[in-house]
Amino acid sequence: MNVKIKMHFMPWEIDHALITFTQLKKSFYYLPEDVNVIIETVLNLSSKFIDWDKSLLPKDFFKTKYDDLSLLLSDYNHIKRTYEGNEIYGYLNLQRESISPEVDYYIGICPDFYFSEHLLALLIESAKLIPNKYFVVTPQIYKRWDYTWDEITDSNYLDVPYSEWENYDVYKVRHQLKINNKDASLIPVQKSKWAWWFDLYNKEFYENLCPVHDDWNGYGPWDWYSMMLSEHAKHNMGLDFQQYLLKEQTILDLSGGPLKDMGFTSYYKKFLTLIPDDAPPTQRKVFESKMQQYLNEGIKQLELKKIII
Repeated sequence: MNVKIKMHFMPWEIDHALITFTQLKKSFYYLPEDVNVIIETVLNLSSKFIDWDKSLLPKDFFKTKYDDLSLLLSDYNHIKRTYEGNEIYGYLNLQRESISPEVDYYIGICPDFYFSEHLLALLIESAKLIPNKYFVVTPQIYKRWDYTWDEITDSNYLDVPYSEWENYDVYKVRHQLKINNKDASLIPVQKSKWAWWFDLYNKEFYENLCPVHDDWNGYGPWDWYSMMLSEHAKHNMGLDFQQYLLKEQTILDLSGGPLKDMGFTSYYKKFLTLIPDDAPPTQRKVFESKMQQYLNEGIKQLELKKIII
């Protein structure tokens, strides 16, 4: 079995990469012997986002640190790349570029999320049990800002008011996970919800049901697009799709607790000259404004491939 993990990060997220790479290093020792994990990472140094000539920190600072941190992934087959062009580049590009014929499952990791060293192995073992032709597996999450996330929220935190979702200590939540003796379990989700935080997608879903369109670049809510497209195909066309929730494994933003409002990014951004007009939020708005068009195109693609009739 071949599993590919994909992670894209900006230079100010380099310390998030350190934490994520460290957790992946720990995760390696729990992996089943019949699994080959490929990790593809991209450090985005695009001059479309950053004016390097005016920045106090040079590209070489981040490239050197990236090289050093990557030693933590030496147990894996690590594909390490740096983007230094002047075009829009983001995780949509990485998603499209990461497709490989030998890969059975894809995992997307957001670099600013905490996850336990057991999660990777549990996700992979869970995938072996799922009979559906198209599926997604997600871990539990901490409370989010509205009810739409409750479907995959850790039941221990469902009573947290929506207005208080940011007021947590990631290390306290981690402690509760460590002392919890409950076994992980897999349950079907009634209404799909995921966000590319640490999700597993089987090959049929990722490559055929909800692939990234050829003309998509930079940033955009592929997660929202893929949820709506797969739900349409399931409920209106009878497609064999299902999302599953891996219980007793909870992920959450690293910026909670003592790092709230500061995190591991602000001290880098102070020394970088950002180009705001090309920032990811702007690209997301453009993507969202075209969502119905993209969904119509996605449905046509599924019809041409005879995935739906």
